[in-house]
Amino acid sequence: METEPGVADFTFVYGRNPVREALRGRRQVHAVWLVAGSAGDELERRLHEWLGSPHAHTPGRAGRVRPAVHRLPALELTALLGTPDHQGIGAEVDPYPYLELEQVLRSHTLMVALDQIQDPHNLGAIIRTAEGAGAAVLVPRHRSAEITPAVVKASAGATEHAAVVRVRNLADALAQAKEAGFWTYGAAAGAAAPYTAQDYRYPSCFVVGSEGEGLGRRVSAACDVMVALPLSGRVESLNVSVSAGILLYEAVRQRASGEAT
Repeated sequence: METEPGVADFTFVYGRNPVREALRGRRQVHAVWLVAGSAGDELERRLHEWLGSPHAHTPGRAGRVRPAVHRLPALELTALLGTPDHQGIGAEVDPYPYLELEQVLRSHTLMVALDQIQDPHNLGAIIRTAEGAGAAVLVPRHRSAEITPAVVKASAGATEHAAVVRVRNLADALAQAKEAGFWTYGAAAGAAAPYTAQDYRYPSCFVVGSEGEGLGRRVSAACDVMVALPLSGRVESLNVSVSAGILLYEAVRQRASGEAT
């Protein structure tokens, strides 16, 4: 697993689902911060349920130190977490543990690669869908959002279980995936091939780009096939997280049914 060089030794996640999933996930939770008052009392009861008994071997918790629990007034909690969207709870956690590309190529047969996706809500939504579909996520280091507390919140905590790889160069990563046996499918509004006409029962990687710019030239050239999602209305494109979800679950459908079309 990889953490970014030069980052702080810890970061925060906030919100009920993100904190709950962090407690079940890969990274150590060092402390939990609750809002003071009756709302904090209810959250602390839930926190004890999430943690289980001190001796329970709950998923993701074996061998870890139980986090300290602190209380803060609402305004101080907002200041600590840097957002009013904390739902009365936040946690101090290790930096995000990105996986290595080689590891994911061995462990997954479905991936989605993101080109120039800079909106944290889109990134969080895509990661949530990918985790549910059993797919890994490839994110480039440059001109792309990274896993931040806002992305964790937007994913409802799915980041804490998802296989996310941060690659130096997306086109090179796609070439490496192809060498490992993956077919790469780029999503483009003007593509001649409909997305439903392909066979995704083999190792597959979908490549989606920003709504404004689409896929970069090198990234497009690295794709085996360009596919389109048909639009019958007046809008010119779908939200990128919606497009990614449609593509991923077409692959899930094909693999479950054993039929490509």
